[in-house]
Amino acid sequence: MFALRRSDLPNQRSKSNGCGNLRALLLVPILASVTALSGCDKKAEETAAASATEAAGRRLVDMELPVSLRTTDSQPVNAYEVEATSEGIHLGGSPVQKLEKGNPAPEDVRDGILPKLEAALRGQSKSTVALRLEAIIPYETLALILNTAKQVGVNNAAFQVREVGSSPKTGWIAVDNYVMASRADDVPPIPTVNALSWDDFTKNWDTVTKACRQAPSGNCAYADKNFARGGTLKIELHTSGRGLNVNFYRRGLTPAQEHEEEVKRTKELAKKKESFLQGHISHEEMVEFLLLGDPSTQAFFQFRYQEALASPSALTDTIGALCHQQKCPIEISADKVSPMVRVVSLLGAAFPNGQQQPAYAFEMPWTKRPVPTGLPEWAARELEQNEILDGKIAPAPTPATAAKKKKKKD
Repeated sequence: MFALRRSDLPNQRSKSNGCGNLRALLLVPILASVTALSGCDKKAEETAAASATEAAGRRLVDMELPVSLRTTDSQPVNAYEVEATSEGIHLGGSPVQKLEKGNPAPEDVRDGILPKLEAALRGQSKSTVALRLEAIIPYETLALILNTAKQVGVNNAAFQVREVGSSPKTGWIAVDNYVMASRADDVPPIPTVNALSWDDFTKNWDTVTKACRQAPSGNCAYADKNFARGGTLKIELHTSGRGLNVNFYRRGLTPAQEHEEEVKRTKELAKKKESFLQGHISHEEMVEFLLLGDPSTQAFFQFRYQEALASPSALTDTIGALCHQQKCPIEISADKVSPMVRVVSLLGAAFPNGQQQPAYAFEMPWTKRPVPTGLPEWAARELEQNEILDGKIAPAPTPATAAKKKKKKD
């Protein structure tokens, strides 16, 4: 505090109504202290805000968005605005959490949820999440964001994308009523559309294969006639590395039904083998039977990533043979580290502008696959087949054959 001399007091009383300047002198250090404290508080807030922003990293620019052949869906309104770069996640422009090369730290993930993002989303009531994501974000991080949004009541997602090429023009892909799927699910749990049957695919197999072969580098499943009958169709759009797949699976059988089919095939092989050993069928006929193999229960159609950027695209026609005239349930899957641009470009190529969107389920890559049923029967059957093909099992010689061999030896 300031020290006032007694000799100064009379003079101070005689000026400014006697005490104005004295009050001023006494208030100066107090005001200075308050100002200093206020400045510290403001500086602390700014530091905290700067730390949070630094933790969640930089903001995204449009040229970093994934590219897609589908861009004309409506921009979402009244939606959670989630932005993610390789450095962090923002919600409505505010930093939420840090990412390291697009991945959250292990301690920032709990049971397939991002707790910090979940807490930020809580307290609001919105049915859509608008996703503005850097193209190199790993698929696992995308699935974590979608699953977290699902936990707070979000049903719809929209991806902001960029037109294919060097254009900065942006648009949207809308994914309404999406669900999350476990790798253990036989078919994705999509309640909004009825599943197709495996027979729906097999009767269109030729058409699907011809469409696939339009691609200069397509690897297309051969449309043979030895395919299983009945069952539910599972359609999967999958990406791994630089490959994009349209996969069809026969599903919907109970473990008991699958086991019964394996037993039946094993008995068929045993019967055919006995005929071969008895000399009723030739070695060539036996080989033909073995090479025919088990009835087909799956078909894979693979493309290079460039096919997702071509217009028109063979990938479009491959899925279109089944799903452009009717709404299909489709599961999206990818390797954990696959960049999300592969996933989004695959969606855009499968259902480009003007095509009705399917019902999507996004696979959660951190979940575990079930152990296949019927493995013992299948393994035993494969071993037998290989032994026959390798010539390790031969039919018993007939009397006529034995006599010829003896005569030749003599």
